[in-house]
Amino acid sequence: MAVSPQFQYTRLAYQAQAVESVAQAFADVRFIAPSHAQANPTFSPAEAQATLKANIERIRADNHVSAGSVQVASTATPALSLDVLMETGTGKTFTFIETMHRLYRDHRMARFIVLVPSNAIRQGTLRSLQTTADFFAREYDNQKIRVINYSDKTVGGFIHAANQGITVMVATYQSFAGDSKLINKRGVEANLFGRAKSYMEALAAIRPVLIIDEPHRFEGKQTQEYLTRFNPLLTLRFGATFKRDEFRNLVYTLDSLEAFRQRLVKSITVDTVGAGADMAQSLTLTEVSGTTKERSGTVRYQTANGKNASVQLQAKDNLGAATGLPFLDGHVVEKITQRELLFTNGFALPLEQPMGYGMLAEEVQSELVRRTIANHFEREEALFVRGIKAISLFFIDAVHKYLPDGQQPAILRDLFERHYREQLNAVLARGDVDANYRTYLERSAQDITKVHKGYFARSRSEKGEEEAIKLILQDKERLLSFDTDLRFIFSMWALQEGWDNPNVFTLCKLAPSNSKITKLQQIGRGLRLAVNQQLQRISADDAEFDSINDLTVVVPASEGDFVAAIQGEITAQSVQRVAATFDDAVLVANDVTKSTRQAYKVLDALVATGLITLDEDSGMATLQWQAAHYQAQRPQVVAALAQVPNLPPESASNMLRYLDTYYEGAGHVKSKQDRIKPTLTINALHYQQFRNLWENLNRDAVLRYAIDTEQLVTNVLQAIAENFDVKPLTITTTRTTNAQDAQRTSQEQQQDYKVVPQSVFTLVGFVRELANTTRLSVHTISDILRRMPAEKFAQIAQNEQRALLTLQALIVRCVHALVINTIAYELREVRIETALTDKAGQLLKTIPVALCGAETHTISNPAVRQRSLYEEPLMPVDSQIERETVDESNQSSVTVFAKLPRINIPTPLGNYNPDFGYVLQQQGQAQALYLVVETKGYDSLNQIAPEERGKIESAKHFFHALQARNVPVQFITKIKHQNLGTLLAQIVPQLQPPAKP
Repeated sequence: MAVSPQFQYTRLAYQAQAVESVAQAFADVRFIAPSHAQANPTFSPAEAQATLKANIERIRADNHVSAGSVQVASTATPALSLDVLMETGTGKTFTFIETMHRLYRDHRMARFIVLVPSNAIRQGTLRSLQTTADFFAREYDNQKIRVINYSDKTVGGFIHAANQGITVMVATYQSFAGDSKLINKRGVEANLFGRAKSYMEALAAIRPVLIIDEPHRFEGKQTQEYLTRFNPLLTLRFGATFKRDEFRNLVYTLDSLEAFRQRLVKSITVDTVGAGADMAQSLTLTEVSGTTKERSGTVRYQTANGKNASVQLQAKDNLGAATGLPFLDGHVVEKITQRELLFTNGFALPLEQPMGYGMLAEEVQSELVRRTIANHFEREEALFVRGIKAISLFFIDAVHKYLPDGQQPAILRDLFERHYREQLNAVLARGDVDANYRTYLERSAQDITKVHKGYFARSRSEKGEEEAIKLILQDKERLLSFDTDLRFIFSMWALQEGWDNPNVFTLCKLAPSNSKITKLQQIGRGLRLAVNQQLQRISADDAEFDSINDLTVVVPASEGDFVAAIQGEITAQSVQRVAATFDDAVLVANDVTKSTRQAYKVLDALVATGLITLDEDSGMATLQWQAAHYQAQRPQVVAALAQVPNLPPESASNMLRYLDTYYEGAGHVKSKQDRIKPTLTINALHYQQFRNLWENLNRDAVLRYAIDTEQLVTNVLQAIAENFDVKPLTITTTRTTNAQDAQRTSQEQQQDYKVVPQSVFTLVGFVRELANTTRLSVHTISDILRRMPAEKFAQIAQNEQRALLTLQALIVRCVHALVINTIAYELREVRIETALTDKAGQLLKTIPVALCGAETHTISNPAVRQRSLYEEPLMPVDSQIERETVDESNQSSVTVFAKLPRINIPTPLGNYNPDFGYVLQQQGQAQALYLVVETKGYDSLNQIAPEERGKIESAKHFFHALQARNVPVQFITKIKHQNLGTLLAQIVPQLQPPAKP
């Protein structure tokens, strides 16, 4: 039997930044070795307070985090807490697992307790700990991790485990919140660690690190009270949602807006079924009466003929039976509180708040199912050809609609099978179906029960369902394989947290929404980026990223404007606080204006453009345009702001930053009918002028570079002599006099005390760690350390962690500098098949928009449109500076230009793809001149990230190699505030073809 592939884990830059943000909070903090082998090391809160606070403030400034406050106590309680905000689907679990490894490596924190809000999430976390173990063992010096699933039989083993490696216990908050819980009972076991009388007292003596997953689920008063009993050394809160933005030492944020803007999760397409007018049915809890034990609730509803009616319900009553509306049979009353009626299917009726339910009508459900299957087939073949299995997920409102219950038919299952068979036959009848895909479909055509399964609490007891449950909940790798026929999953909201699958491409809402769960949370199960059959993520550098990583959500019209609702949630959850509605106070807070008076002038200017409407009574502005229209009309917005009297230039740019941030984030959620045209038509005549540049950019190139090890060591030693300065750990004591008198208080004396450092590494371990992080050999690192000046080498022992980071940065900079200076390209033949040509070298008629950019920018200037390589009145772009560059391409010297499809020029830091290509013509010159432009949205070249800058510097050598072949091409980098026309005027004289020897 073939071995199933494993997920291919890679550390993404934003995940590494989150881990580093937590780790750096403890820079220069002195840790005290534990007195027992079972306990974590500790630090003195009074001694470390100032350092911790300074570190956290520095990290927040570096990460541009301003939300929440910085709170560091000088006492053991409250324990230090650090918050990390990461959007659903961005690898939050992976990140906190690596954080454990990093804290163990740096400070020997070995005892971790991960607290999760539900059993479903616990199973997912345990699975992640298991599947990532080998990856992190390779990354962290073969360090193994011991994972314990909390129970009354395993907690003792966690307590007595020695600190020979990381030990982590995973539990739900229900396990500890209450005196009746086993963990809090006294006398359950003799000889507990630290002479404790209960498991909780023993855990408190260990000083564990608490990791809380989804902290908004831990906000109950009782839960908070019992959390303190763990006596944690440190609490790390990782979540996508924090209740009422109550952040404590928030050190890193990757909110909804940024996750969508950075293309770290799928974009969302909403397919709405029905019209709101014919589905405007609602349920309203109008009254609650009775005692706590025997409460009843009065629910108003609409009868089949549309008239209002009411029914009184108690616990266990079936709403469908009480109203005579069979499509409400899934609504069985679970409990009634003074403010809410909750059904067993998760649907909640808050007091006096109408909740839509018309979606549950059978004819609407039928169309929702049919549309979902159609969306699945619409994309499945193209994904299959790419080696990506498509999965669709249905959320339903009643188990018996899928699993037969006595004499009741499983109406949803029958409905699905009827629609699936119809559409399957239609696909198989086509003559152009990929042969392998046809085989895949035909394999299960005779027994379509293989393609769909369900997971519900009841299905655990259904005979024959065990394999399906295991496949859905645990064997994610097997579920993603084409060898497995299952590709449609039915469930209730039990899967809303703790389960996800990267290849959910279609999600259908057949169930009513729980009022406590946001729409973004509801669809969060499908937001992770897709993986192929090798379980490799399809990331943003893939040419088809946007067409692949798109989640289609099928919803009924009774959900209201689902697109606007999700866009609103994305912006409302954004730490940056941009939204579709704003007022003068928001403009002041975002540095658009300094006063309310000037803010209203800005609002009036925006009203005149049609961008906003303004409520004269409340003063609230509401954005009116869709993202595409805003991008097309952005120049008009700029012009309108320029007319506002006395408005400084930075005010206008801050207003545009606010609008860009909103539209670039919310623009990833769209109605299906609004989907942009996926292809570009190539202008054949323009291509003839563009061809020579294109072919030379697509030459096969062998990249050669060498590292002169001796020169590298020399350069590193010189950098160490000039820039390596690691100070010893110190404690500063300040004496303040006249503290009782605010007018006379002064600081008279300060004294620094050196702290005896605690060693983390052996010398061999330090060498190995530095070799791993710099990708150099142990021999080379040993040679560098051996030849360091004695006084510099002695500084390492003063602060090993800071020394390691400083040396790593110095060495990597020297490696890059040395490599860049030795790069050479050996140019070979022109590739026949390129992004613009087929396997025979013939020009393609169309290409996918995604090959060139993630978005499209409307070209409003006819003169620019005439110069485009593409027929459409738009140009693919990835950023605002690219939009500006397109608009600036109306230059007399430009004959043809284009946003370049992917080329892949090899560099030591990975493939490089420049942004724009230009064909230029000077008067009196017969030969065309070529220009390649890289755009970067920074204020200066020095702000470009080192890796990006390294690729650009490497690419310069590629263009030099082309110039050596008499290709008249120039390569420039264009940053903010640089105009294309100005740059052309500077470089066109240099674009003369070189003289022939």
